[in-house]
Amino acid sequence: MKVLRNNRRNRIRAALMIEVAAGFGAMLVVSLLLLKAALTVTSVQRWTVTQGLTDSYMSREVALGKRLPFEGVGGFMAGGSSFPSFPTVATTTVTVGRLPGGKAVTASLRRTRMPSSNNLPSAGGTGTAATNPTGSQAWQLQSYLTYKISGRDYVKSRTTLRVR
Repeated sequence: MKVLRNNRRNRIRAALMIEVAAGFGAMLVVSLLLLKAALTVTSVQRWTVTQGLTDSYMSREVALGKRLPFEGVGGFMAGGSSFPSFPTVATTTVTVGRLPGGKAVTASLRRTRMPSSNNLPSAGGTGTAATNPTGSQAWQLQSYLTYKISGRDYVKSRTTLRVR
């Protein structure tokens, strides 16, 4: 009789262990699914914040192109222009901003300028006094920002037209 009682207790203990293991397994699966959902939400948030940061930076580039003295646009200043004449491109690595948590968002900024074809030859064009009697100048200032989010490459560009 005593053997039967121990056998019954062992069966109850074994069944209890199986139930506990199954419960832990179910909890593990649920926690992994919740972790994956949280990471998905975080990656979407990171993408949105980075897009906002890069848009703001490119707005700054447009403002720079609009307020740059015209002598600096054409490269006639002593120090030259921050927008070199096409096909030359000035490339710099810039910090666009910071993500929540303090991680810096960096990007590669490329700048160039292109003269209008109607500019006089002294201003980089092929125009003549007949096609451009006033000697006006037009320049396109172009900025390209390339950056990565989650392994994907993105490019934003802005073009500012300056005419004198």
